[in-house]
Amino acid sequence: MHAELGKMQIIAVDDTSVNLTLLATVLASADYENVVCITDPQTVEEELVKHPPDLLFLDLHMPARDGFEILAALAPQVRGPDMLPVCVITADQDIKVRRRALQMGARDFIVKPIDTIEVLMRTRNLLEARWLQQHLYYELERSGFENLERLAHIAESRDSHDYEHATRVGALARRIAETLGLGSQFAALIRETAALHDVGKIVIPDSILRKPGPLTADEVAVMRTHTTVGAEMFGTVTNSKTIAMAATIARSHHERWDGTGYPDGLAGEEIPIAARIVAVADVYDALVTNRPYRDALSETEAIHEIDSGKGTQFDPRVVEAFHRWREVAPATDAIYRINHPAAA
Repeated sequence: MHAELGKMQIIAVDDTSVNLTLLATVLASADYENVVCITDPQTVEEELVKHPPDLLFLDLHMPARDGFEILAALAPQVRGPDMLPVCVITADQDIKVRRRALQMGARDFIVKPIDTIEVLMRTRNLLEARWLQQHLYYELERSGFENLERLAHIAESRDSHDYEHATRVGALARRIAETLGLGSQFAALIRETAALHDVGKIVIPDSILRKPGPLTADEVAVMRTHTTVGAEMFGTVTNSKTIAMAATIARSHHERWDGTGYPDGLAGEEIPIAARIVAVADVYDALVTNRPYRDALSETEAIHEIDSGKGTQFDPRVVEAFHRWREVAPATDAIYRINHPAAA
């Protein structure tokens, strides 16, 4: 585990640069590679966004903004699901001060002047606990997520006998996200979560899912429940970023840019960007795939349908990104040229 600890992110906050230099030197001596030092306590939240920490060292007594104010501001991260560990550093010998910090969510404290061995021992202990917490959380998340993936594939096979639709939607959503410049982490996350967009169809009867003709009004109402059911299925698992995005996509991928979609009638940028991306990827792949109620469209016909929905059904920026991806797709991505003959 030691190598993993050395790569974890540490942030230290102290208005005195000499103190930070000493702390950073001590940590570097033990091969901690990612240490960010902050001398301006007003910028703490901004820096935490740029460098999400695994451990925060926090000086309590600073003139512009003290450590107690920062602890109060960070309460959602310190006391919330993320449980960010905070180690306060203080020269104050008053036990009431240390108790107050601990009551506000600090996990440990170090008394100035700092002792090198004590700093390294407390750092290791806090990071080991953080590592174990994250990996336990990940394992719990994965077990639930993998079960939902199985359900999603079952639902997909009942709907169209096309086991690869969900996978293709995830792959295309990732390409669109990358083209939009949303970053590699977001793109990787949407690839995984978009594939579960229709997990709620597991509860829809075969008589509706596989009906060869148009659905009645009552059947449409039942079919539309797959969005809310899917979101509820994710909501019972965990509040991780992965599950949160999957739940958002499951609920909102049938919302429309003009506000006439379902289930919430969201419009424009009220619709989460992940759901707006999946809406385009899902419809395109469905159009070029054989369905019980119609044959697959040609790629040209499908593109025309997507363009027809620009600004009404779909976010115009997402449609434009979809086109930009298609311009380079033959050289960079073969998901619709090799594995999807109907779109060739």
